[in-house]
Amino acid sequence: MDLTAFADRRLWDLIDHVSFWVKDRAGCFVWVNRNLAEQAQASRAAILGTKDSDWFFNELADVYMEDDVAVLKTQQAIINKPELVMSADGEVVWHATSKFPYVDVSGEVAGTYGMSQPMVALGDLPAEYADLSLIVSYAREHLTAGVTVEAMARKANMSLSTLERTVARHLKITPLKLLQRMRMHRARHLLTTSHLKVGEIALECGYESFSSFSRAFRQSYGCAPGSLRSVS
Repeated sequence: MDLTAFADRRLWDLIDHVSFWVKDRAGCFVWVNRNLAEQAQASRAAILGTKDSDWFFNELADVYMEDDVAVLKTQQAIINKPELVMSADGEVVWHATSKFPYVDVSGEVAGTYGMSQPMVALGDLPAEYADLSLIVSYAREHLTAGVTVEAMARKANMSLSTLERTVARHLKITPLKLLQRMRMHRARHLLTTSHLKVGEIALECGYESFSSFSRAFRQSYGCAPGSLRSVS
């Protein structure tokens, strides 16, 4: 893929808290900036040639891919779409994401490019996301305490069925799956950046026993928590 049109793309490495990328028509990364590499907890070289699904949970990767396909099909940009993003520090945060068709020097649409930045830089979330934002914030703040789906519903003043519909409408997953994804992302971050024992990390992520934590981690990442730490 010819990146001549992005001769100055290294500028994006100098902008803190903003992720920038270029993808080909198949959705494979052909360039990413430093911030996106940190978000994926991988080297830039390791990311090139891969897809979102290689680095992010399937539910999020599917949404990212759907938007890429829409941009390629319509050749219309997506501007400041609110999205939940797994951040480099192990948190789940709101970002505003913009995507554009990438037109190469021959005039062909060769792929897409985009950027993502924290929503705090762009003001409050749209009203339609207010309930989900409250749910996610509460879950994030109480993850260590073993927050439950029932507690999330009470905090949002919703019935369980309304909570299910709200989360599914925006994220296409259940509230329980959202909690599991948040716990696993934080666990992966702590395993690769902290000196906490694996058992302590299990407690930090809201698991009452090491066995339940280890089982969930294997289901998410295909390996034991300790093996991830040994190669980090």
